[in-house]
Amino acid sequence: MARRTIVLVVALVLAGVAAFSVWRFLDNIEADVLADVELVTVYRAANFIAEGTEGSLLRSQGGFEESQEERRFLPENSITTADQLELALSNRIAAGPISARQILTADQWVQITVEVNPLASEIDEGMQAMTISVDDERGVNGFVEPGNRVNLVLTIDVELVFDGSTGPNGGNDFEDEGGTPAAEETRETKTLTRFVLQGIEVLAVGRDIRPDDGAAPEVTVVDPNAVDPAAEQVVQVGLLTLEVTPEQAERLAYSFENGSVWLTLVPDDFVEVRTEGVTIDNLYEDLGILEQFFEGN
Repeated sequence: MARRTIVLVVALVLAGVAAFSVWRFLDNIEADVLADVELVTVYRAANFIAEGTEGSLLRSQGGFEESQEERRFLPENSITTADQLELALSNRIAAGPISARQILTADQWVQITVEVNPLASEIDEGMQAMTISVDDERGVNGFVEPGNRVNLVLTIDVELVFDGSTGPNGGNDFEDEGGTPAAEETRETKTLTRFVLQGIEVLAVGRDIRPDDGAAPEVTVVDPNAVDPAAEQVVQVGLLTLEVTPEQAERLAYSFENGSVWLTLVPDDFVEVRTEGVTIDNLYEDLGILEQFFEGN
């Protein structure tokens, strides 16, 4: 019995020695590997960054994230310090689209080479700047440029009120012979499409400000092959900054909050035209479509 015990103890001791030796061996290998690894701080794009995005705007909005990466795997010119990040983003814009989570590098940013005037200095006295967002379909397919003029067409539901003694929303033509109301109040909703603003000047498209008189607008050429794949399915949306009066600003805000707005592009010599608007009642008016249909039947 004692002999078996001694054998068991010796086996356990040998097993412990073997396990310790294996652990020391693996620990030495790990130390050798880690000796060749240098972790550095890098900055990644928190979200997709479009071409032309201002670096200072990205920094103020916290558009990047820090992470630790092995130096040997970093792309060339990677930004690894806060000073490098400040230098790369100050007074610079993105040279091309940058994917989300992509490591930021110094050569992704280029110097702004044109003087950017404050938008407020371009607003005429008594006017205000107001920005709207339109997609390509409703915004004339992106052909609107700073300095152009546009019309805004609004489609909105309008409620007409008939109260017997008055016509729609007020006319005095619904009385019986005794002068009393001929019917109880009724309401009817019509969908109306009509110009709500005409000849509005475009101050800026995106961040491109209306050029000075006689100066041609600057054109930026975008390489279609450089578009981020994740953004290919996104509907293109344009930001147009318009120069409006206070009353026009109210009309503009109400239109976008309550209806559907389309833009039309007009020439510089455009003269405002008064229209009555279109509902289903007069949609085919003057086209002769219904008359031709009934004559043929």
